[in-house]
Amino acid sequence: MKKTILAIAAFALLSIATVNAQRGQYPSQRPNQAPQFDNPRIDNAYEELKINRLDNIVKLTRKQENELKRIENHYDRILRGRRLSGRDIQRLENEKQREIWSVLTPVQRQRLAAHQHNQKFDRPYRRG
Repeated sequence: MKKTILAIAAFALLSIATVNAQRGQYPSQRPNQAPQFDNPRIDNAYEELKINRLDNIVKLTRKQENELKRIENHYDRILRGRRLSGRDIQRLENEKQREIWSVLTPVQRQRLAAHQHNQKFDRPYRRG
């Protein structure tokens, strides 16, 4: 009798773990949404990382870095505490991208476009 109960409990435990492993994402998470940070320090560190990566690619000036930080903070304030649809989030991301591109000089835009094009085809283990 003990072996039967133990076998049923083990089977139930393993089947629950398998179901949870196959679950995609939680329903409250949106796949196209930018990462949300509750801690402003983490958010600022993430923005600094993005700006530094962009700086390594296109060699930003100090004025451009400050302008990019201002843009990031502006869109953080817009998104803070709001529940937006996927279409609204996509629209805001496109506006933000346009503003970032407007800060760059034509030469920097060409460098960034070339880098993005190279990154697109530089993935050795890409599926499909």
